[in-house]
Formats: sequence, structure tokens, C-alpha cells
Amino acid sequence: MALSGGADSTALLGALAELRDAGELKEVLALHVDHGLRAGSARDADACAAVCARLGVELRLAKVLVAPGNVQSAARKVRYAALRREAILAGSTLVATGHTRDDQAETVLLRLLRGSGARGLAGIPPRRGTIVRPLIDRSRAEILAYLEDRELPHIEDPTNATPRFLRNRVRAEVLPALRAIAPHVESALARAADLLRDDDRALSARGRRLVTRGTARVADLLREPVAVRRRAIRSLWRRASGRQAGLEAHHVEAVLGLLGRRAPARAPLPAGFEASVRYGQVAIRPVPVAAAENAATCVPGPGAHVLPGGEVLEVDLAAGASWPLWWRGRRPGDRFHPAGRRGSKKLKAWLIDEKVPREVRDRLWLLADDESRVIWIPELGVRSEKPSVSARLRDRAP
Repeated sequence: MALSGGADSTALLGALAELRDAGELKEVLALHVDHGLRAGSARDADACAAVCARLGVELRLAKVLVAPGNVQSAARKVRYAALRREAILAGSTLVATGHTRDDQAETVLLRLLRGSGARGLAGIPPRRGTIVRPLIDRSRAEILAYLEDRELPHIEDPTNATPRFLRNRVRAEVLPALRAIAPHVESALARAADLLRDDDRALSARGRRLVTRGTARVADLLREPVAVRRRAIRSLWRRASGRQAGLEAHHVEAVLGLLGRRAPARAPLPAGFEASVRYGQVAIRPVPVAAAENAATCVPGPGAHVLPGGEVLEVDLAAGASWPLWWRGRRPGDRFHPAGRRGSKKLKAWLIDEKVPREVRDRLWLLADDESRVIWIPELGVRSEKPSVSARLRDRAP
């Protein structure tokens, strides 16, 4: 479990220790993470050690480095990474954190101010993967009463009082004002989060059913309400990137804007990904690494030639082509005369006719002559009728 030494995590520690003593849990292990963000933070570990010793819980310590920028977000990322790492080392099946109903209310308000949809307003889930939050339905008043009843000491983080962080201002200014109007505002916001979480799960499940093998049919998406379309796009993102986060609302809307296009279209996405719509399908994939226009290797004549990637190009004969030949990426003006077919056409048009995906087209390497006549495209296994070539690729001998 995560132990900061504050009221919430100390109460969680006490409750888990009681469950362990009652035989409901096999073992409890606490991890204190020192973010090093304020003077004296190292002393928090001493307070954690004292309460763990009293309850008979093993305490482990971790120091992390928080990246500059959004301090709270960065601290949260490295803290969870440390918790997951320690859980793996300890063989733990679950990681518990001390989030309460008050934290839930603050989170819902913060996300409402940011204009979040149902997914964001669903707040902090009681469980996500191996992360569990046993106190999410308990109020801070209940937490303090529990600590007082069991005479468990806790520490107060002075940064929780600074107006520098928006969450602190919501806690100190917004929630008291709302509480004066609606005394049970925390409970109301928590219930709203629960209801929105149920709605989001149902819509997300419907969106996931539209995704097959990493793509979704445009016609299927257009038959669905926009709320389902958005979730289908997010499902595509998770499948492609392996990430839950990172795709902002404006990215989703950009992808949805492609669905009405008649011609193939693309939209850039974060982390080196892009969305594309073509042949009635929408997909999210990594941006292809193009074969650079100027990265050309001269092939002056027959023989073996070492390529930049370490492979060896062996050329025995090039009938109808003038030397030198060039090993390069495709370029504007390239023409291709596929073997067994009449006449030549622009390479770009031929690739489109053959439904070669854009990300494949952009990374193709080929053999061509000085007249931009493409002779061989190894990755596609196609050769030109005129000029023709007898060539092969092999790994370089060790």
C-alpha cells in the first residue's frame, strides 16, 4: 500500500492491519515514496516508520525524481511507477491507495472546470487493474474519527495548504461554498461520478465492439451516436499505442472529422501516431518512417553492394536499364511497368490501385534507374517488365 504518513493513508494502513490480524489478508506491506519536493520531506519517513512499527507492518522506502512542469501530475506518475515496481518485487497482487470520497469530489470538480466528458467526470475508479482504493466511499471526517479512536498519529503535508495548486483552492474555497448550499455535496458528487462511470462503461463497450483487428469500418461508425464513435476512436488509440491517456478531446474530434471525407485522409496524433481513413476503414498506427528522398545508394554495375542498413544487394543483370542504378525511396515522377501487364504508369497511382497502405508506401525502398523507372520493389515482391533486373537481397555475412 502507499503510505505518505497523512491522515488518509495512515487510516488505510490501520484498517488493512486490522484485516490482516483478523485473517482476511495474508500480508500488508507499506511503501513510502519521497518525492524530494520540499525541505524536511525525508522526516516523513520517520513518522511512517513509527506507525508501521506499532502496527507490525513492513515499511519500504523509495526516492524518486520528479520532472519539471506540472509537478503534481509528474509526481503522481513516478509515485505509481514506484508502487507498481515494489509490488512486483514483493509479489503483491494489489496496490492500495488512501483516496477518499473528498478526493473524489475534488477530482470531479476539477475535471468539470476543464470541460471533461463522462469519462473524466467519472472521477477516481474504486479499482483500476491492480490499483484499489478501499476508502473511496469514506469521508475525511470518518477518517479523522477512525484515527482518533485508535490513537493513530499522522502528519500534515504543508503543501496541501498552498494556493499554488488548483486542487488546494478547490478544497479550501470551492467545496466550503458548495457545502453551505448543499451540506452533502461530496456524497452528491461521488454519486454522480458512479453514475457517469456506469454510463461510460456501457458506451465504451459498444465502441469496442466496432473495432476489429485494429481498424473500424467508417460506415459502422457513422451509424452510431457520436458518443459511441468517440469511444471507438479511443479504443483504437489504446490498441495502437498501449496507452490509456495521451489522446485529448481535440485529437478525437480531428479523427471524427475524417470520417466524412471521400478521399483518403490522415490526422496527426500524439507520441508519433496518426489516424488514417482509406478504403472505408479508420485506423491508428505509428507514423511511418519514410525512406528519405536523398538517401540513395549508387549501384554502378553488376555485383554485390552493401546497403546502409547492412544488407547486401546482389545484381546479376539489368536488361534495358542504363547504369548506374539507385537503391532509394520512392520519389515524385517514378514510373513502374509491372511484370505481366501492359504499359507503365506512375508508381504512386499503381500503389494506390493495389491498395498498398500509405504507411507501407512511405517506407518502401526500391531499385530504379536514372530515368526514374522503377525496376524492383523487394518488400512487395514485384519487378518491372521493362527494364528488368535479376537481383536479390541477403544479410551481410558476419
